[in-house]
Amino acid sequence: MNALNRILTTREPFGPADSESVFEAGLAGVDELLDRSNLIYAQTISASRPTYIIGRKGAGKTAFLFGSAMNNSVRALRTATVYQWMASVIRCWTEVRGPLFVDQAADIWEAVFEQVALFHVHDTAQSDDPVNELQDVWDHLDHPEHTDATKITERFLAELQRRIGNRELIGLNEIIGDVSHGGVTFDQARRAMRVILRKRQQPLVIVMDNLEDLHARLPELRDVLSGMFRCVGRVILGNDAFGVQICLPSELFDQIHEISTAPEKDFRGSYLTIYWTAKELLRLADNRLGLYLRTHHPDEYEVLLAKAAGREEPRLLRAALPHRMTSGLGAEEDPLAYLLRHTQLLPRHLIEILNSVFTAPVNGSVPWAVTEEAIRGGTRRAERMVVNGIFAAHQASYPLAREALVRLSDRLEICFAARELHRVFNREGIRKATGMEFGEFLPMLFTLGALGVRFDETARYNKAHFQYTFDSSLTGEEDTDYLCFHPLFTRYLHERSLPKLRRKNAKATYPHGCDPADEDYRVSLGYTAAAVRG
Repeated sequence: MNALNRILTTREPFGPADSESVFEAGLAGVDELLDRSNLIYAQTISASRPTYIIGRKGAGKTAFLFGSAMNNSVRALRTATVYQWMASVIRCWTEVRGPLFVDQAADIWEAVFEQVALFHVHDTAQSDDPVNELQDVWDHLDHPEHTDATKITERFLAELQRRIGNRELIGLNEIIGDVSHGGVTFDQARRAMRVILRKRQQPLVIVMDNLEDLHARLPELRDVLSGMFRCVGRVILGNDAFGVQICLPSELFDQIHEISTAPEKDFRGSYLTIYWTAKELLRLADNRLGLYLRTHHPDEYEVLLAKAAGREEPRLLRAALPHRMTSGLGAEEDPLAYLLRHTQLLPRHLIEILNSVFTAPVNGSVPWAVTEEAIRGGTRRAERMVVNGIFAAHQASYPLAREALVRLSDRLEICFAARELHRVFNREGIRKATGMEFGEFLPMLFTLGALGVRFDETARYNKAHFQYTFDSSLTGEEDTDYLCFHPLFTRYLHERSLPKLRRKNAKATYPHGCDPADEDYRVSLGYTAAAVRG
């Protein structure tokens, strides 16, 4: 429990919003935080394991990446370090020897992954490994001083840079393949490594997490990424010695796809896009609340557990929250519905909001008995942080998104006729301020998840489709559709007009997919097959 005490803290009872910091800390007990029962996890560990895990910022790509590989031998590379070294090697080659083509960059990437595999074989030598091949690996690595796959990779790429500058060496094959240590060349060592790994029962998976600031680095990493994609395409096609899994952000996937010189060869359809359901998010949060209370407040945990008995899932959350609450628009609703409406069905969003709600400095509110005021105040406090994260994730594609959106402040209702948006766009000078045409502006709002298309309404809500639950672009008909702002952006855009909206009994937006009682939208929309039970 000591490890959990350091992850689930009084400041962050549901844990840090990003899973990277948890995994990098290497803390024992982290597996208890992860949900192994959801549909996406089942696909990441299936026989046709995806090579690329695609997801929005905050979708939990890191958790899926490391969690799906827990039954395999895993070696993780620090993405920023390897990208930096690869960029340096490519730059060195260009300066000394001229252009480096995609297939050549792929050769270097393949050598990088093979270095990791060599290190793994050396580090996990087994009694039934072929003796001669194991000796070749040991001799080539020459008793490495490092016990870290990334540092081994750095050492290799530094040596490669020195060899690139040696004019006596002709061609990339000689520069890479003839690297010799202990009387064994790299070509000999990698052949031996493949023999050993093919005989082992437990597969080796080399994993690389997403680069958090990839959006800012994309132009300078084009050659690095195109070479990596080509190399990984080769691994998908015919490498039975080891596998590779890589996280990529869906916000940049179109741009990343364009970097690939032959997407059909490089990706080969071997990727999985992460979508969460409301039920999965609540199960994750309910588990974390139980772990937090059990480790920090065991007596209160037992009382809450008794109170939760007989309730529908998620039991602990329902027991800790009030039965009903009044929203900022003055409508009565279920607290869980209120909380889920303020997410874009991402674990990071829900965790950030719950951390804020359960630690809100409100009289009488405690993590095992949260008040209405704490829910409203905590959600309001977390909203701006979440919205800022959305803008940051889309910075590369929409650098002026914030400026464009601010010009809509208090200019529209929460739900409005689509044609009204075009009028406000013209009246507020958004084209002049951002250089965007309306035909670019509306798709941007859909992509950000700021705006959705209404498909139904109830006495309390306008129900709307948002692009983040679809794998294709959302569209709106200007003459017939009604558009709705996402609850995350309601206060951001309607702070001054909220009193007027309350007086008018304005309806809140209910995004499609955030009702835990609904069927799995991923199955109904055909993104994936239902899980097989039994």
